[in-house]
Amino acid sequence: MTFPEAQKYISSFFNFELSPAPYPGSCVFKLDRARYLLELLGNPQDRLKIIHVAGSKGKGSTCAMTASVLRAAGYKVGLYTSPHLNNCRERIRVLDPLHPPSADEEDIFQDMISEQELCATLEVIKPRAARLHNEKTFGELSFFELFTALAFYHFHQARVDWVVLETGMGGRLDATNVASSKICVITPISLEHTQYLGGTIAKIAGEKAAIIKDPLAKVVIAPQDPAARDVLEKRCVEFSIRPIWIGRDIRYKVLHAGAGPGLSLQNRLRQVVRIQRTKQHYIDFELSLPGRHQAINAAVVLGIVEALQGMDCVVSQEAVCAGLRDTFWPGRLEVIGQDPVVILDCAHNQASAMNLVESLRRIFPNRSATLILGVSQDKDKTGICRELDSITQTVIAAKADHPRAHRFTDDELKHFFPGKPFVRIADVGPAIEAACRDAVPENIILIAGSVFLVSEARRYLKNKVVFQG
Repeated sequence: MTFPEAQKYISSFFNFELSPAPYPGSCVFKLDRARYLLELLGNPQDRLKIIHVAGSKGKGSTCAMTASVLRAAGYKVGLYTSPHLNNCRERIRVLDPLHPPSADEEDIFQDMISEQELCATLEVIKPRAARLHNEKTFGELSFFELFTALAFYHFHQARVDWVVLETGMGGRLDATNVASSKICVITPISLEHTQYLGGTIAKIAGEKAAIIKDPLAKVVIAPQDPAARDVLEKRCVEFSIRPIWIGRDIRYKVLHAGAGPGLSLQNRLRQVVRIQRTKQHYIDFELSLPGRHQAINAAVVLGIVEALQGMDCVVSQEAVCAGLRDTFWPGRLEVIGQDPVVILDCAHNQASAMNLVESLRRIFPNRSATLILGVSQDKDKTGICRELDSITQTVIAAKADHPRAHRFTDDELKHFFPGKPFVRIADVGPAIEAACRDAVPENIILIAGSVFLVSEARRYLKNKVVFQG
């Protein structure tokens, strides 16, 4: 199988991320389909030690930090995340401290599954997927289910020490939930995918809490809305688990988050966090990822390190320090240009947009943004725009080349950004050029609203002079 053939095969499966329509009936969420495919593959997930991460905000950053820390501690780590920015291979990575692979200059990550490895694994999976399809018992396999099985098989073949596993959507019926976990992690929960997960924080929390299903597992929980906290506490009581709560068992404090007009951009982005357990003090950590919300994610990582004690997994403070300092997670408050300052952020819901605005006010005080905005059809446009309006001076509404991308109308922009000048430029590239052409020194250019917009903008900027990454 060649890589183009592999891409064609992968594209033949229904992909929720590419479709604005609901799942077809034959592809409804169920775990039996993924379980059966994995059974045909010999249940590779059963031979993996897994750290399973669910939540609404900070899942990807927390997973990236955790994998980076474990690699710094000398462990070989499988990292499964979604969605991807440029290439589906980004979802499956093996962080190996002994044999860091080289990468093509087009690759965002140096350690993602290679084209050859992807093709070889699909050759194994393809006849099993065909058998599942022909038996017509479980319905049609989805893209995410296929890729999750592919990840488990690849991680087993690579003989990783640990797997850091990010849920796709929800938790209860997410394909990743077929696996047993040593540690379950819940990052902050907010409203998202309400048509599938429920219209309240409590219902969404119930879906995500379902990854907690083994009384022997350790559980780490980030600070939560009271409605989510109640649901998560009840779930832990049900399994007789005493979770590690960030804010109670592990506390954090931002010691330095650059601000002020006299600071260099590097110092503006620098963040130092003090994290401590009730009876144990850690050294102060420098985070590579800016934004106060990343301090919460870093505290969650320390909770995971605490949970790893007693599992024959030794992670020193030096490893934590190196891992947090070296984490690379693109598209999350990523400064990609300096003259003018250009920032990318996948602020896909109101809570994420609120965190973004708070961070920008701290890093770039008294500076407004030329906002290049693009959101998906199924996202909370009202909530996202309400938060971004407070720092926006001018709006450029763009539409990513993606079937789920929303096309803003003039009436929407007048309503969401009252009194602000706006223009609609359909293509992302011309939108960026217009923003850079009209940029003034005291403003920043903020490209935000969806993963798809950020992905397209990042590709466009990669060969531009302003690109810094």
